[in-house]
Amino acid sequence: MNYKFLIYISYSYAVPIGIPLEKEILQRGYTVKWFSDLEEGKITLKDNKNLLNHIKEVITYKPDIVLTITDNVADFITGIKVQVFHGFFTQKRPSKGNMKFAHFRMRGFFDLYCTQGPSTTNIFRILAKKYQYFEVIETGWSKVDPLFPIVKKDKEIVPTIMIASTFTQRLSLAYNDAVFNEIKRLTESKKVNFIMVLHPKIPQQIINKWMSLDSESFTFYNTTNLVPLFKKADIMFSDTTSVIQEFLLQKKPVVTFRHTFDHNYLIGVENANEIENALKYALTYPKAIIENIEKFIGKLHPYFDGRSSKRIIDTTISFLIKDKAHLKQKPLNLIRKYKVRKQLNYFTLKSYNKPYNKPHSSLKKLTALIITHNEEENINDLIENLGFADEIIVVDSFSSDGTVEAIKKHNNVKLIQYKFINFSNQRNFALKQATHDWVLFIDADERISNDLKDEIIDALHEKNNIVAYSFYRKFYFKKVMIKFSGYQTDNVFRLFNKKYVSYNDNKLVHETLDVDGDTKVFTNKLDHYSYKSDDLYRKKLIKYAKLRAEELYSKKLKPNFYHFYVKPAYRFLYQFIIRFGFLDGKRGYKISKLNAFEVQQRYVELRKLYSKR
Repeated sequence: MNYKFLIYISYSYAVPIGIPLEKEILQRGYTVKWFSDLEEGKITLKDNKNLLNHIKEVITYKPDIVLTITDNVADFITGIKVQVFHGFFTQKRPSKGNMKFAHFRMRGFFDLYCTQGPSTTNIFRILAKKYQYFEVIETGWSKVDPLFPIVKKDKEIVPTIMIASTFTQRLSLAYNDAVFNEIKRLTESKKVNFIMVLHPKIPQQIINKWMSLDSESFTFYNTTNLVPLFKKADIMFSDTTSVIQEFLLQKKPVVTFRHTFDHNYLIGVENANEIENALKYALTYPKAIIENIEKFIGKLHPYFDGRSSKRIIDTTISFLIKDKAHLKQKPLNLIRKYKVRKQLNYFTLKSYNKPYNKPHSSLKKLTALIITHNEEENINDLIENLGFADEIIVVDSFSSDGTVEAIKKHNNVKLIQYKFINFSNQRNFALKQATHDWVLFIDADERISNDLKDEIIDALHEKNNIVAYSFYRKFYFKKVMIKFSGYQTDNVFRLFNKKYVSYNDNKLVHETLDVDGDTKVFTNKLDHYSYKSDDLYRKKLIKYAKLRAEELYSKKLKPNFYHFYVKPAYRFLYQFIIRFGFLDGKRGYKISKLNAFEVQQRYVELRKLYSKR
């Protein structure tokens, strides 16, 4: 299925926020266009072939999802309206009344807010509960994706200091003559190198003034792409700009000039003659300051994987296709809507006051089911991967690592703990917990690609007699795909209508699904990251061997020479020779050997059961 995205901006500083989103959308094979409601944004995007120049082109385009990186959006175009934010929440202006909500102005245009971290998410969720016409999902912020992974910068003889400033004259250091003169003096001393960027809204005469300092020790950059400058700098000198928060994600100190708040993660100065000593102090990376920075960014943006764009796209697609009937009508908002129309010189009575739903023939609601035990390493990625499901349920068999704590951080996940007896029993119990008839049963070490996700969604739209879908799987050996060794035909049922299926209770491990009805095989494959390390894979095989031994014991099978020696040897030869494991090289040999070990181990465990009983 193709989704049509629109990145809706006003100013040039929104472009670096949209570029990672555009890249993610195009990688998935979806369609994306840009639109700016102001000329400044259009000029910046003039070379982008995906730019729509007029609002009439946007109307004709009919987007499904509008990713908005500005305050207002045309309410009369199709698509869910998503606020992606054009900056971090910065406390720069003391406000009257309740400071907690001072920055969070509800304009009545948006169906979904993709928030950056707990400091914004928590308040927006309170507001969502109050107004009830939008939802809030924490995704992280796309602009900072290129910043990760953070690479520790080598110390240089002459340190590099980045200068950045806000555009409001009252708050900006760029207008201050004393600051200018002090930076000029420090530049001439050649003890430090300065790199500087100014907000696009700052008047040209102020920009020209700072550009006059251009020298071996001072470089001015006319850019909105700040990440390369962040990486180059050792510390930052700034005022109240939101760029500070972006820079702090690297855990590098920031010296601020006349910041309106005395934040303990910043090094503040009030006078120009204090700047030099403050910069020297910052360059020592004070332990207390770094600790305070770490606490602050944990609430600001706790995502260091560079995958916020992916989360935003996953989240918006899931929101598009899900049932949104519970959301109230957006406010009439007549004055703001008129201003939008006047700015665009396009007048219409059309307005999407309820969230847009992409037309489709039918949509079956989906429950994603996961069974876990000590899957702390996998669970967060898997839950993100299943964001398109209407319901996610995890049945955990009393994990002793951080699995449960990780699950509880996801508000969209229902956690149930149930004692593990065997895999069939665990899966049948989980099936009974599903609210919806259609179930996607996924293991913690499996992942769904974007192409497979689209195929699943298409299947849920179709009207047919299929009751269960099976998936071929791609087996990964430490992130390297195994092409042979018997895994080339690995096929499992994962998507089905629970009314027509059940897991065979006679199989305690490698459980099979009994299906009463028509089935179909998906074209795209399921990614299976089962082999993360030799030790973990061996432990998993021992667990399977013990369960298989229980199964064989119930059938009163008694092990003999054939079971201990012939069957393991045959398993090795079957996987390594007959199923072409030798073409996988050393990995194929190791996998074939370990699977032969599992066969032998099940009979060792079976012998133990007879000796005990």
